[in-house]
Order: sequence, then structure tokens, then C-alpha cells
Amino acid sequence: MTIIAVDDEKLALDGCISAVKKAKPGIEVNGFQNGNDAIEFAKKNKTDIAFLDVEMRSIGGIELATKLQEINPSVNIIFVTGYSEYMKEAFSLYASGYIMKPVTAAKVTDALDHLRYPVKESVDYRLKVITFGNFEVFDKNGIPVDFTYSRTKELLAVLIDANGAMRTFDQIMEDLWMDEDDAGSHSSYLRNLFADMQKVFAELDCSSALIRRRGEACIDRNFFKCDYFDFLEGKDDSLFSGEYMSQYSWAEMTLGRLMTLSDEI
Repeated sequence: MTIIAVDDEKLALDGCISAVKKAKPGIEVNGFQNGNDAIEFAKKNKTDIAFLDVEMRSIGGIELATKLQEINPSVNIIFVTGYSEYMKEAFSLYASGYIMKPVTAAKVTDALDHLRYPVKESVDYRLKVITFGNFEVFDKNGIPVDFTYSRTKELLAVLIDANGAMRTFDQIMEDLWMDEDDAGSHSSYLRNLFADMQKVFAELDCSSALIRRRGEACIDRNFFKCDYFDFLEGKDDSLFSGEYMSQYSWAEMTLGRLMTLSDEI
């Protein structure tokens, strides 16, 4: 999905971009203060959605919308303005939406939910993770991911459970070997698990999904499609049915938090 935002006032442009990113976490928004720059971009990149300020000095939003539609007739035009008198003229161009300033994530979400030309989002994640029920990992084609060691899969589960936050190696070993008195004695084995994970991630073209620093590690959430992440972000309240990583006893603490959160929804 390619989105542009055009406003000749930098503060307003930054606000619009911020609102779009809050509405669509992880999405890239190409911002322009000059309409002609936006036109040049659209000539080289198929633009799906354009947030356009109506009143601009170089080229007005109405004129810019017309030029963008000439380049791509299915571009979704969403006008942004502080003046409602432009609404009739804007919709005569078959605009997808009209947002009154200030732009907020809620207004953007509503506009994106009612696009004139629905945009099919491409799969940009590399791994799909299921946490509700048993923990399972698939590549983007739906094929189960095989690791050399079964513990590598559990290591990934621990990092997914951390929701992108860094975990120290000691914390990770305490989870993986929670039934042992000396969990820290497995540091050499843990290095093997990380090596196994990195090897598999490299084969799946997502080497950067694993982030390691001295004595700690985490995952980059942008590489994962995960029901746990979606539930925490409120994208689908029906995802959770009372089970979470059922094969791992250390996951019971998170399960308790999820049960509480589910009751509050």
C-alpha cells in the first residue's frame, strides 16, 4: 500500500503523517510540501491513497487531485482542510473522503474504512505466529517452520511473549529451563538455539527479525503476523478464546493477564 500526504505547512503535514501511522501502525507515508513533487512521485510509484490539503500555495489540492487521477484513475483521494465550503467541489472529483482539521487517527481510520477503491494490502510479514491455543510458526505461504532443535521454537515463543521488548539471556533461560535449579548453566546451549533461529530466519529472508545485543535479545515485530500482537492492539477482540501457548507452562502468567484484559473488553 502506497500512501502520500501533501500539505505545504510542515507542522500540518507532520500531524497528518503521524495520524496515519497511528491508524495504520507500520505503514510508510510519503510526505510532500510541494504538490509538484507529489506528482513526480506518483508518476514513478503507483499511489493507492493521497491525503491532500485543499489550500496550498504551489498547487491547490483540487487541481492536484485531478492530476493524480490522470496518472492513476483508481487513486483514493482524501481531502484534508479546515474549510467545509470545499466539500461539494471535492466530492465532485469522486473523492474517497474529506477530513476536517485537526487530523486524528480516528478520522483517518474512518476514511480508510470507506475507500472508494479498496486497496488489497500485500503480505509484508515473513512469519505467521499463532499463540492462542498451541504456539505454532508458519512462513508467509502457510508452511510450518522447522527448526533443528525443538527448544528453538520455544525460544521464539519466549521472544514473542515479550512483545518486542528486550529479554536478558538470564530471563530467557529461566523460562526455557524453569524446572531446573541451575537454569543459567545452559548458556552454551542457548547460543546454539540462537544460531539455529538465525539460520532459519536467513533462509526465510528475515535475518533482521532477530535482534541480539550483548547479553539480551528481542524480535522485530514488523516481520511477524501474530494473533497475540493483534489482540493487544485491539484489532480483533474475538481472537482470544482462553488459551495461550498451551504447551508452555511459563506462559501461564501472560495467560492470566490476557484473561483479565479479555474480561475488561
